Amino acid sequence: MARTLVVHYAEIGIKGRNRPIFERRLCAQLGMALRDVGIETSVRRQPGRLTALLPDGADAAVALDRLAKVPGVASVAVGVAVAADVAAMGEAAVAFLQAAPPGSFKLEVRRGDKTFPLDSIAIARAVGAICVERTGRRVDVHRPDVTVHVEVPSKTAYVIGPGRAGPGGLPAGSTGTLLAFLSGGIDSPVAAWKMIRRGARVVAVHFWNRTLQGQAVLDKIEDLCRVLALAQGDVPLVIVPFEPMQRAIVAHVPAPVRMVVYRRAMLRIARRVAEAYGALGYVTGDSLGQVASQTAENLRTIHAVADRPVLSPLIGDDKVEVVRLAKLVGTYEISVRPHEDCCSFMLADHPATRTRPDRIAAVEEGIPWDALVEEALAGARREVYRASESSGPRA
Repeated sequence: MARTLVVHYAEIGIKGRNRPIFERRLCAQLGMALRDVGIETSVRRQPGRLTALLPDGADAAVALDRLAKVPGVASVAVGVAVAADVAAMGEAAVAFLQAAPPGSFKLEVRRGDKTFPLDSIAIARAVGAICVERTGRRVDVHRPDVTVHVEVPSKTAYVIGPGRAGPGGLPAGSTGTLLAFLSGGIDSPVAAWKMIRRGARVVAVHFWNRTLQGQAVLDKIEDLCRVLALAQGDVPLVIVPFEPMQRAIVAHVPAPVRMVVYRRAMLRIARRVAEAYGALGYVTGDSLGQVASQTAENLRTIHAVADRPVLSPLIGDDKVEVVRLAKLVGTYEISVRPHEDCCSFMLADHPATRTRPDRIAAVEEGIPWDALVEEALAGARREVYRASESSGPRA
């Protein structure tokens, strides 16, 4: 009875004829996740679930913790694969109970193979009787101390322990590539994670002012990419030098609207980065009304220069919700590390909250956008980060 990881999904199950495509993508993501923690094994598609044998000596707790971070996973548990007959299932259930804490138990049975001669209730009764006889435990279907799960999807049955909840959603890479603006704050990495959870492959871009920010912010960005890689497998990062662009904006643009122009400049540069990576849209951490640049009027003005959709998955969330999710994902402690904000010197005492695209375009006249974009791209640095790396990028 070899130890087996059993992965269940939820949303993938309603994909109809396209379900095999999503299953194969999730298999690939799970395989990469296990390799991150040094476990080499094959992930296989089974009816309604995915399975992977745990090699001898592999740490089951480490495997569960890693796979529980992979989008597409509804739950993951460790069990054993046995022949689909009552005696084999009973033997495996007894072994599970003998290793479990003392007390009452309950069997939860799912029979996917309708050709199996017993239904779920009959399987529970037959296997339960073996467990009572062999262990002396009593059955409590309402408040058991231990629950054993028995699944019969085919000619192979699985007897498994309690599951670890995963993030759900869709496996990364199944719904296209997006370019995510990563600032180092709390919001932007959560926004990127939410789109990874929806099946996107995220490429991160950070606009860096070397003279104001120094190395601290880059350390944060790199660490955030490693956390996001727990969900995606690897995260490409593009670091764009932004100091010349910012200086041009300060020289040409009145203080109340500088932040709006600054963000329009980011989108002008991002267009070229998106083209290079085949990104279908942009991801931002905007939350409606959170700051002056995130009013509906200012977002309209900012997005007017975008050449592809701007996706803001936090648009209706408040800060409490975002902080809760950041802690869950694992980005919060990194995001709150102190660093200099590259755009803090551009904040006006009374920033404009109701700009119009035509008026901002008039203010921007005279800024040599083409030359500034080319200069920024010429100095851009590209790296890829994996979850398994504790230091340094992978070329």
